[in-house]
Amino acid sequence: MFRVFSFCLVLILSVTTTAFSQVTFPLGSNVVDVTKAPYNAKADGKTDDTEAIQKALNDHPNGDYIIYLPHGIYKVTNTLTWPASEKPEQAYSRTILQGASIGGTIIALADECQGFTNPDFPAPVLFTGEGPGLKPRNSIRDITIRTGKKNAGAVGIRFNAAQQGTIKNVKVYSGDSLGIYGIDLGHTENIGPLLLENVEIQGFETGVYVAGKTNSVTLEHVTLGGQKKYGLENDGQVVSSRGLRFKGDVPAVFNHGDGASMVLVDATLEYNRVKQSKPAVAIENEGMLFARSVNTSRFEEKIKSTPKAVTETYVGNEIVEFVTQASRQLCHSPKQSMRLPVAETPNLNDQKSDAWITIAGDYGGKMDSGSDDAKAIQDAIDDGAETIYFPPGGRWTINRDIYLRNRVRRILGTEGRIDGKGKFIIEDGAFNEITIERFSEFGNGIIHKSKRAVLLKNMMFKSFETNELGVGDIYMEDVAVGSIQINQQHLWGRQVSMFSDTKGAKIQNNGGDIWILGLTSKDGNTILQNFNEGSAELLGVLVIASDKAKTTPMFINDNGSLSIEGLKEVLTRGNPYKKIVEESRMGSAIYALTDADLEKNSTGGVNMALYTGYAPKQGQNEAPKVSFADEMIVVQPGKIHLVGSVEDDGRGNGLCRDPVLWKKGVGPGKVIFSDTAEYETDVSFTGSGRYNLIFTANDGTKTGADTGKVYVFDKKYTTLDNSGDGAPSGKGVDTWISSFDNFTPHNTDAALRVANDTNDAGKIYLKFDLSALPGPLFDAGLKLEYNADSLTKPVQFNIFGLKETAREMNYGEGKLGVDWRGDELTWENAPANLPQPGGHFNIRKNSGGGVDTKHADFLGLITLNPKAPLGAFLRTPTLTEFFKRKHPSNMYTLILTAVDPGETIIHSHNQNRALAPALYVGYFDNTRSVSGDVMEGGYTLTKVHIDIYSLECDFDLTVGYPQFVQIEIVNEFGRRMLMVAARELAGEKKTHFKFKAHEFPTGKYTLKVNGEAFSAEQKFYILN
Repeated sequence: MFRVFSFCLVLILSVTTTAFSQVTFPLGSNVVDVTKAPYNAKADGKTDDTEAIQKALNDHPNGDYIIYLPHGIYKVTNTLTWPASEKPEQAYSRTILQGASIGGTIIALADECQGFTNPDFPAPVLFTGEGPGLKPRNSIRDITIRTGKKNAGAVGIRFNAAQQGTIKNVKVYSGDSLGIYGIDLGHTENIGPLLLENVEIQGFETGVYVAGKTNSVTLEHVTLGGQKKYGLENDGQVVSSRGLRFKGDVPAVFNHGDGASMVLVDATLEYNRVKQSKPAVAIENEGMLFARSVNTSRFEEKIKSTPKAVTETYVGNEIVEFVTQASRQLCHSPKQSMRLPVAETPNLNDQKSDAWITIAGDYGGKMDSGSDDAKAIQDAIDDGAETIYFPPGGRWTINRDIYLRNRVRRILGTEGRIDGKGKFIIEDGAFNEITIERFSEFGNGIIHKSKRAVLLKNMMFKSFETNELGVGDIYMEDVAVGSIQINQQHLWGRQVSMFSDTKGAKIQNNGGDIWILGLTSKDGNTILQNFNEGSAELLGVLVIASDKAKTTPMFINDNGSLSIEGLKEVLTRGNPYKKIVEESRMGSAIYALTDADLEKNSTGGVNMALYTGYAPKQGQNEAPKVSFADEMIVVQPGKIHLVGSVEDDGRGNGLCRDPVLWKKGVGPGKVIFSDTAEYETDVSFTGSGRYNLIFTANDGTKTGADTGKVYVFDKKYTTLDNSGDGAPSGKGVDTWISSFDNFTPHNTDAALRVANDTNDAGKIYLKFDLSALPGPLFDAGLKLEYNADSLTKPVQFNIFGLKETAREMNYGEGKLGVDWRGDELTWENAPANLPQPGGHFNIRKNSGGGVDTKHADFLGLITLNPKAPLGAFLRTPTLTEFFKRKHPSNMYTLILTAVDPGETIIHSHNQNRALAPALYVGYFDNTRSVSGDVMEGGYTLTKVHIDIYSLECDFDLTVGYPQFVQIEIVNEFGRRMLMVAARELAGEKKTHFKFKAHEFPTGKYTLKVNGEAFSAEQKFYILN
């Protein structure tokens, strides 16, 4: 049996050795080969190589060394741990575990290995070290990790890296699906920023576990399957993922925890039913989530999200776009993300390692000498070197610029370090591309001056800039860089960290296209400045605010296109950005999105799921969607502040904001706008009444409009006052009566109760004192205040008006009169009250509602609707007619009863004077017209003109306010001779009247005009 197994192992090894291209390094590269002396790992799948590999790690702490594992199977029986250091802050950092290939280099944990079998005490196969300090430049590449069988407590990789670090081309397999995590990125604080790319995990409770509060993780092309709990779990961290693939019978993604933020794009999630599988949701979300182009298959539900989606679009099994916050815009733009084209990071042809060139030796370069190595590097380039490498373990220095030209196509650090004042300048050469990679420092920056594509990966460098227009494309992957400046180029980035302070914007985009998955910024000023029609799409942005005061915006979009998906700002000890985005377009004003406009996380920084600021170049133009408040109330001489909203796709004239216009639609008086062409304007009115205002926007080709109602009143009376000033005066009252304690007044209660309940009915009595009303009433509206959160659906009240034909009205034995007092009113003595709880009023029968219609008139229904603009407001002709009646007491009582079963509470004056039930009224002012012009008496009446031959007569009448007018002719004995008119007249409109007097006897006559607000007479003589 053993011989068979051994034969199979050798066969498999020989196949895998030839099937995968190897990552190799030349002699002199200072790469630590664990199969060489003094470590001598066997890599035969039988010998325990734990000690050999661990010794290689321990011997090279914090030195940017590559610990290299050639093809083979490395059996381990204990955790392989990154090396410590004499200085604790440097421990577990700058160490790279490098295999020869993902399929050819295998680290295999022994089956049922001691220390790995207990799930209550998880143990990793690879452990990059404890936190919580930052651990820069740790990486694991081109390796397969097998956790064996019966290792229920196994974790494939417990990883920690910061600023720049990666797990790339790695498989983590459980032999029997047991284990806790495939990759654990949540075991300590300050994990990240880092990149997982081309990673595959099979088995375990959870494939990838991410946790933390202050950093970020970027994933691209990660494949998960066979998990028992979750594929990808994020607990509080910032995660940016593209190209995730999942196949299993549990949720593919779980995003939760305080501050959790996830961007998930271009994913494929497949439910794979196995025996005893339960239906599952593809994505479970409890945090901030932006998801786009996610294809799900056979899951019971696509997304189950605790924060409800503000935007969600599905087509078949695809989640087209899902956002848990409202999309933000400053200039007109679609609410959907921009979707810039994405280019994959290229796999450029590599020269065999035995042809690589080092500047040491013949070229005279010397590490750690302090001398200038620029000449040695330039000579190697000019001699035709294609690949130049720089070993780790020290520093190379350049103090003048290096020109990357000729045949050079790859500058390889093998994790080396170059310092000095010189920069690397990329010029045209024999090849169309150049790769610079694996440096812990790279001179004083990079200048791109060629048409060549540039690939920068796994490195730290100060700056990247172009001083020419339209040079070659740029790819950045797992980089830490100080500043980026491009001119009309394409840049695609994955896991870009920017941790240094800058004088200007960290990224300056002059007319180029930038796409970055996973951007982390710390220290400094503006992160991105987009200008000159530049485009930028940022997917997953973490901003770690420093203690430096922020005087510039976080992002500037100046005549460019910007889409930010998933922004989180973390305040550890820093000052927040006050302006998050500043935007202008085509010479427009500059608009700002501030931190006060956005949701805050627990650190005090902002969260923003989606910002869009771009004018699409394709698609059909849609008319602007225009809106402002549906209904408003204003009391003279006050004014209202109107805020118009325009949603536009930006496809019309491309302006930042469409030109707008405010205008009056209909209304009795004049409307004065402070500015008719601004989105916000103040409005005042010359006369009371109902107005329709119109707000329009034009995008150059199409127009959108919205109409809102404004009710303008002259006075607001509450149940407290009789003067409209809110000060306690008069005899107004608000109270309620109860059938349960039917002899108890409730005028001191903080709330008013209406209830249709046979055991405990409640009705509201409101009395308004209009004794000080300055003129005849022509308009009335009732408004009630209540807690909108207490209602789940609209509620209706019946409204009745208490009749008063005489001051000493008798409403029945034991009932109070029109001058009832709140401290006396009870269920038993309330006028017009019936021993009924309420209910529907039958208009045909003139009964119902719990009120005696012999003593009260039904005035209609008022609806308490939490979604209505004015909440509970009633303005009807019937209500107005009730208040027009001449009550000898000048008191007007309203009775409110419940229509449907249940109880409702409204506010009383005892709770808050400002919340007391209110009656808004308009009255005739005979000193002016509805337009505010002086009009003595409120009318203008011309003399009667008489044609002495035909006896045809005419005259003109103008009224200041719209009102009903009756005009008649009477003779000298008071007998009516003719009714000229009886109708409504518009305010300030001269109306011409005619009548014929040829049948009138000779004599004296009087023209009588009776309006609602005035009376007038004019005498004339007929000679017939």
